[in-house]
Formats: sequence, structure tokens, C-alpha cells
Amino acid sequence: MSDDRPDAGKPANAGGRPTPPDPDLFAASPVDAGAASTPPEPAVPAAGEPAAAEAASADPMSPSFTPPRPAHPLDSYPRVESIPDFPHREPRRGGPDDADPRAWREFRPDDEKPLFPTGDGEMNFFQHLEELRVVLMRSVMAIAIGAVGGWWLAPIVLEDAIRRTVKVVTVLSPFEAFNERLKLMVILGSMIALPIVLWQVWSFVVPGLLKRERSWILPLVMSSVVLFAAGAAAAYFYVVPLVVHVLEGFVVPGMLTQIRLSFLLDFTYNLALACGILAQLPLVTMLLTAIGLVTPGFLLRQWRYALVAIFLLTALITPGDVVSAQLVMGVPMTALYFLSVALSALVAKKRTEADEAWMNEGEEKTRAPS
Repeated sequence: MSDDRPDAGKPANAGGRPTPPDPDLFAASPVDAGAASTPPEPAVPAAGEPAAAEAASADPMSPSFTPPRPAHPLDSYPRVESIPDFPHREPRRGGPDDADPRAWREFRPDDEKPLFPTGDGEMNFFQHLEELRVVLMRSVMAIAIGAVGGWWLAPIVLEDAIRRTVKVVTVLSPFEAFNERLKLMVILGSMIALPIVLWQVWSFVVPGLLKRERSWILPLVMSSVVLFAAGAAAAYFYVVPLVVHVLEGFVVPGMLTQIRLSFLLDFTYNLALACGILAQLPLVTMLLTAIGLVTPGFLLRQWRYALVAIFLLTALITPGDVVSAQLVMGVPMTALYFLSVALSALVAKKRTEADEAWMNEGEEKTRAPS
């Protein structure tokens, strides 16, 4: 019987094992070629083959001809293979519970060290909204707690305000006294909780500020709060009683003065707000001088127009007796204007020194050998 095996008739190797069959007999068909798991290794060209293969690929009549890809306008731009990580980003050293997502943004190249080194990642829009919601809730809770103390302080403030102005007020509604006490309670509660509210706002804003911005924004805000409080206090203790006294001079015999509590308190609130805003004049002048919009010389040259505007404003606020109203209020406002001019000159001097130091540093770097 004949042996039809492919290895029949072939000599065996040493050890009695038959010779391996020819690989061509088991070559994969074109259908099975796609299922091959291991790609064939590329053939290594001989010494003289690269030039011939290159010439064949350049010949349009050659089967191995590859047409060149047309040029694209974006080919002239440099290709970015990968985006490097920020060198100043601090690695996360805390767990998910104590990690602050704003931490890595807090550390900027001009900082010495990060304020919150345990966080990683940047907050998205909805995370900012969530943080803003937390800040608002904490601020409202602080005001509510302060309003509890304001409820007990409101009668004392009401009695003092009435005693300083008209001595006696009229209440024309059963709810008027309660409503005005409630309104004053909220105002006093806001004043008591103001430090906590400012701290909450500062904690929300500070991660987006650089070190240089943080160094001047905080003193600016604190100075504004102090000036506003000083202006409101001046209105309560000095301006409101003076204005009420001046306006009482228009009462002639036959008139009966009956001032409502709500009108008196609204008048006091408006004047306190106006005086608090006017007290910001030195701060605004310093800020405008720092950014270069005004100069001390310009403010000093316009002092005549400033005096006219000040006395016109005092005439609108306190019509009547010139000596007791306009001069008494105009003199402090005039002093405030010249104080603003002096502070503007101080800021301008520091700005000039900083510009000169920057120019000298630039010249030294230019003259330095490379």
C-alpha cells in the first residue's frame, strides 16, 4: 500500500525524527490571509536594492509606484506631539475629602508657594456655581445670626436717632413701628456680619488672583469699608441732626410738625449712604492716579471748580442757613478734597520711582554681556 503523506520518502533526521514538511504546502489561502495573527516580518533589502526600490517607486509605470500626497496649507505649521504638563502644578497629596479643586490654579509662576497645595484639577462652570451657592448661603446665615443681635439693638438705635433729630415722631400705622424695627434689624445684622461676609467673598475671589493682585486688592477693599463706615457714622452723628435742624427753620407759626418714623429713618439711611459714597473720594483719587488717568497737578489746578461743586452739593443737601449748613458741611468736604490731592501726589511719586527702577533695570540688562 502506498503512503500518501507529504513527508513520505524523505530521509529522517538524526534521532529517527522525520524531516519537517515543506512550508509552501501549508501556506494560507487568500481568504485565510486576513485571519493571520502575526504579520510577516519585512524583508531586509540587500546592499544594492534601496536605490533600485526607490527608482521603481518613482516610476509611474512601476507596480510599486506610490503617488505623492498633495500639499496642504496646514503642513507649514509645526506639529505638536504632546502638551507638557504645567511645571508649577503641585501633585495631589491629600485624599478626595480634603482636596481643593482650586489648589493648582492658586499657585502661579510669580508665587513663592501654593496656598492650597493639596488640590488638583480646574473647576468647571457648574463647580463655580456650586461654590458661589455655598458662599451666598454662608453669608445669608451670618447676616441672619447678626440680625438676632440687631433685633435687640434696634430699639436703642431708634431712641437715639429720634432724640438727636426731632425728639418726637408719629406712627400712622399699626405695623409701621414693627416694619421699621425689622428693617433696622436687617441693617444692623448686616453690619455685624460684615467681616464674615467679606471673608467669604474674599475666599471665593482669591483663587483667581495673582500674588501682585492679592497684594493690593485686599488693602483697597479694607480701606473702602473703613471710609464708608466713617462717612456713614459722620452722617448719623453730625449731618442728619444738622440738616434736620436747618429744615426746622422753615416752619412758621401755625404749622404743626409731625414727622413720621418711616420718613425720618429713610432720610437717615439716604444721607448715610450719600456720605459713605462721598468718603470714597480719596480712595478713588488714588486709584485713578495709580492707573494714570489723573495727576496731582490736574487736581490742584481744578481746585476752584471743585470748591464750587462742593458748595453746590451742600446747598442741595442742606438748603437754608448758609453759615450753619453750607459752610459747616462745605469745609470738611473741602478738606477731604485737598487730602485726596495729597494722597494722589504720594501715589504719583511712588509710581514714578517704580517706573525709574524698571527703566534702570532694563538698561542694566541691555548693557550686560550676553
